[in-house]
Amino acid sequence: MRTPRSKKLPGTRLLLAPLTLALLTGCSVPAVPIQGEPSSAAEPSATAPAATAPGAVLPVSRLGLDCADLVPEQLVADAVAGSVVAVPYGSTGQGSGPLGYAVEQLGGNACAGTDPATAAPVDGSGASVPGYSVLVLPNAAEQYTRYAELYPDVVTGDGAAYGDSAGGACFGRGAESQCSSSILVGSTWIEVALTGITADASLSDSDVAARVAPLIESIVTTVADAPAPGPAWTIPTGTVALPADCATYASEDDVRTAFDRPEQLWVGPAGGGGWSLSAGAWTIAGAQRCAWLLADSDVAVMALEALPGGAWAFDAAAERRTPAQPTDAVDTAIAGVERAVFGCDTALGTCTLDTVIGGNWVQFSADTLPDDDPDTVRDRLTRVAAGAAGRLTA
Repeated sequence: MRTPRSKKLPGTRLLLAPLTLALLTGCSVPAVPIQGEPSSAAEPSATAPAATAPGAVLPVSRLGLDCADLVPEQLVADAVAGSVVAVPYGSTGQGSGPLGYAVEQLGGNACAGTDPATAAPVDGSGASVPGYSVLVLPNAAEQYTRYAELYPDVVTGDGAAYGDSAGGACFGRGAESQCSSSILVGSTWIEVALTGITADASLSDSDVAARVAPLIESIVTTVADAPAPGPAWTIPTGTVALPADCATYASEDDVRTAFDRPEQLWVGPAGGGGWSLSAGAWTIAGAQRCAWLLADSDVAVMALEALPGGAWAFDAAAERRTPAQPTDAVDTAIAGVERAVFGCDTALGTCTLDTVIGGNWVQFSADTLPDDDPDTVRDRLTRVAAGAAGRLTA
């Protein structure tokens, strides 16, 4: 059993990872759920998804913890404004795709909460939606070391704000107050993001850090007191291996033809710059991010995420999606694809085709314009997915 440190509050350190979903970044700060009504989706359709087989062994927390253990309701109420309720991490902006389930697949915990009565600002400014996200990843010391090497304000040892090593920041801006903490306890990496913190606009960043300290201390103590990690979940036998080369999913010509684009494309792995717990989980899990970009630019024609052995997560996501994340099953069989759903979000300007191929969750996505026809986008992504499935399962 370890005794967590809580000697020095994070204060005014720089925020360690950008709050962005940009395709070309390796950073990923846990996001609180996005509130709102359903945006739009294609008309209902269905390759009736067959759920994960009854009796299948699913990933569980290797530390024997659940979100109720990790995030006490009263401490959340003391730190965050509004009436925050726990929600599935899969209902958050960064938790809904294949990579959002990597932490759980590795036996970690992914928790989130939000105030359902507070609407997110449309233009991205103004008061934050009160909420939190907490990620816990066991056996991640190597990945945390990479993080600590990138951010010089991470403090290790007796001077750490929490645990054995910690970095983070709090910003005291009234209703826009927020805190982000990244902490190592033994070999377990913890990442906490809090928004809409109960703090008067006159309070300093250090005052805000002090307000959230009891909650973060509690999370660290719970992890420190947990038993040694249990055995890791293993990918089911018979799962098809994912390719090492993004072009195996779809070549430049495959995407140019499917999307009727005459321009030259760059094809390769997405990511780079920065590091986070989520990025570390993707690496350990062998997850993939690929991009098909217009040459010499960062404009994506198509993107892909893949979680090896992630069929279980595809099925879990179907149960966790909110009305703001509409999808419909695909009604036309796609050779080599076991099940698939399609949906569009006009607020984000993105359509996704989520598929299970050889036991893996593979998501194909494309940015869209307001006047784009969802059916056309679905057909384009389906054409690419069919080609990818043929190559992966051959």
